[in-house]
Amino acid sequence: MGRSLANPDFAGLVIKHMKKLLTYLIFAAWLLTLAGPVLAVDEVSEASSDLEEVTAEDLGATASQINGATQEATETITETGTLIEIGNTTAEETTVIVRVTAEDGTTEDNTVEIETAQVDLETAEGTESDLNDWIAGDQLTYQATENTNSGSIDATKIKNRSLSRSQRGKNGWITAIRPAEQKIDVTWQGATYTLNLTSAKIVAGVKNPATINDLKVGDRIRGRVVEDNDGNAKTWDAKIVVVLRRGNTLFMRVTRWVVPGKIVEMDENPTVPTTILMEISESKFYQKGDVNNLVGAPGEQKEVYIDENTKLRRRYFGRSLIGEFSEGDIIQVIGRLNETTGKLEAQFIRDTNIQVLGVARRIGVVKAIDLAKGQISATVAATSVAWQVNVGSDTKIYKQGKEATLADVAIGDKIRVLGTANRRLNLVAAKKIVILRDK
Repeated sequence: MGRSLANPDFAGLVIKHMKKLLTYLIFAAWLLTLAGPVLAVDEVSEASSDLEEVTAEDLGATASQINGATQEATETITETGTLIEIGNTTAEETTVIVRVTAEDGTTEDNTVEIETAQVDLETAEGTESDLNDWIAGDQLTYQATENTNSGSIDATKIKNRSLSRSQRGKNGWITAIRPAEQKIDVTWQGATYTLNLTSAKIVAGVKNPATINDLKVGDRIRGRVVEDNDGNAKTWDAKIVVVLRRGNTLFMRVTRWVVPGKIVEMDENPTVPTTILMEISESKFYQKGDVNNLVGAPGEQKEVYIDENTKLRRRYFGRSLIGEFSEGDIIQVIGRLNETTGKLEAQFIRDTNIQVLGVARRIGVVKAIDLAKGQISATVAATSVAWQVNVGSDTKIYKQGKEATLADVAIGDKIRVLGTANRRLNLVAAKKIVILRDK
């Protein structure tokens, strides 16, 4: 037979337990007041979906792995492949593009970075080599440190298996062509050399193989030569001659680049595929006057195309999402220039301003500004929910890619806010505010 509340003993027991439960609830509420405002990610309210955040689950890692990262993970790799592009050979840092073939027959073009004063360059026999002697088509084996987060491959040693120690590189402009003799004269740094092309492989633009009749006076060439044993230091037997440039036309074009820069414009709510506008920054890869630089000089702007194959990365560890990117962010792009569209098609983008989780970002419309208190009242565009944006001394504000101040924010402006959110109070402690411009 069950118990009844009419039973005095049972009723007393129920009241006793209810008092205990009430005490626990009051104590829990008191602890919350001591903790102060919190990032209430699990609260159920109209505002709980009002700010976008990336979670550890989104990125396939743990929060401690992502938030605790202080440097990029690296690994040592050794690869063999074909040289398909070579950048400026005199810049402090340059790149070579090596096409590596996997066991299943698929190929991958790796952008290998070379700090010219530090990397050990060798011939096939292991003697010292020079980038000026290298030609597209050479077989290379490189040892490198691969930054597994950003995708950068920093070479430590490269052996050119197609270059023997008896061979030399001769570069310059053709000043004379004698088809009957199979000879050309080439001028470089005030000296003129005669190259015998009888046994040479010649490449001239799309003509591969070409002949001496496909060459023109004024062509900029790169040759690989050997001694002809006639005792004359200015005559050589050519093994390979490649036309690099004819007038303003580049034949051996460098289309793959490592480009640092700053995001100056992007879509309000970007989804992949998308295009961002980047201002190119100074770097050791750039050398003024380099005709191979098809991307642009520092200070110029370049459109960067991002698709589902682009690997977006945080500063030190883990994937990033395009919704985390913002104007003013400092990025490094590894990609290929599409000469038809003029856009840099990104293979990797590392955003150095993105690392820890818990930073929400959203688009809002400014409704009021209090300069004295450093506050902005804004309504989130997607939900019409009002938020207070607190602006501190360390808050970065940008307008059209340039640093701005709170005084540059106006009522009616559309802004992108990045910061730590308190959803119970609808407050955001802003780390960055971007004043979006109408396109």
